[in-house]
Amino acid sequence: MSCFDPAPRWDIRDSGETDASARQDVLVVRPSDGLVTIEQDGQRQTCMQREAIVLDANRAATFLMNDVSRIDCLLLTRDGRTGMRHIPHDNGGLIALGHYAAAVMRGLLPMNSAALAGLAIDYMSGLVATMIAEAEAPARLTTQRHDRPTISLLSLKADIEASLSQPSLSLEQLATTHGVTTRYFQKLFEAEGRTFSDYLLERRLERAFHMLRDGNRTERAVSAIAFDVGFGDLSYFNRTFKKRFGATPREIRARFDVVRFAALAPGNS
Repeated sequence: MSCFDPAPRWDIRDSGETDASARQDVLVVRPSDGLVTIEQDGQRQTCMQREAIVLDANRAATFLMNDVSRIDCLLLTRDGRTGMRHIPHDNGGLIALGHYAAAVMRGLLPMNSAALAGLAIDYMSGLVATMIAEAEAPARLTTQRHDRPTISLLSLKADIEASLSQPSLSLEQLATTHGVTTRYFQKLFEAEGRTFSDYLLERRLERAFHMLRDGNRTERAVSAIAFDVGFGDLSYFNRTFKKRFGATPREIRARFDVVRFAALAPGNS
């Protein structure tokens, strides 16, 4: 969940759980801005924008918010125990978790069955485990960063997915954000036999295709959808969309409108 304009102080009560071997309820918190300080079991951790703190959700804790307009929280249960831990902004697991969770909350990923929801929970649990493992081995990771950047193609794609609506999104911008060279990211895409530009265009077109067939967006103009996914030129959007899907955006929308109306017709309910 995301909490907007949070109170300056939060207090979590102790659940009374004493079995150290039990599965642990873990809370991951990340502020969008400002500063969050958390006190738990005599420990104190502070994090800023794009950083996070992991803590035991069953133990009493105090949260102090300083100029925080939004704080994102993820509560899940995982095997094993871990104390309160600060997660830096460049932690690969945190980067992937943030973008994946954002995509889920925005309805960009299908969650219309128990099986898909279970897969999403398992995936986010795995990302949290990876995030904690990275944070617990700072010396090893520091050595690796001296040799080469540790940003994976998966993390880069998650970053792109969360930023598709930005018309100015570029490889240079992403490289600056992650502190690597554009050539490093280019090599990641070359390993898949494609370029960054090809991938970005593909994802924008596929996002637009998904939105056009969404029955909840039938009132939204095609041009508005094009701008929503980051296109600044409507004619370019129409041209590349038809080349990708063999039909114009309006034709795709009409096809799915026909399917929806047929499904709602008498005798098909």
